Amino acid sequence: MKKKLLILFFLISFFGISQKNITIDTNNICFPSSVGKQILTELNELDKLRKEKILSEKEISELENKVTKKDLMIKDLNEKDLNNKILISSNKEKYVLVEEDNKNLRDEIKNIKTKNTIIEIVSGVFFATITYIQIFK
Repeated sequence: MKKKLLILFFLISFFGISQKNITIDTNNICFPSSVGKQILTELNELDKLRKEKILSEKEISELENKVTKKDLMIKDLNEKDLNNKILISSNKEKYVLVEEDNKNLRDEIKNIKTKNTIIEIVSGVFFATITYIQIFK
């Protein structure tokens, strides 16, 4: 029996020493391949979304720059429009003043023509009378 016990202890110790130490590797995670595929597709989608976010942020900043430029252009055009309106109103005032001066000048010309006609008639009558007196006297 001693021999049997000795062989038994020998075999138990031999198998105990000869077994590998099983270490748990925390880097390896075991899950089904379908779950792995889903994780990979979601990671790919996440990368795509990050790139799209960067692109959309660039587009937004470019659009904001365009909007500010167009706002400045609109402001400049409004100022030009205001200046043009002022010029138009000043030109209208100038034409009104010129028309008033022309009307006054026409009235003065009519008055001068009337005076000239009266003076010509009076002088004609005066010369005719003087000529008649000189001839028939």
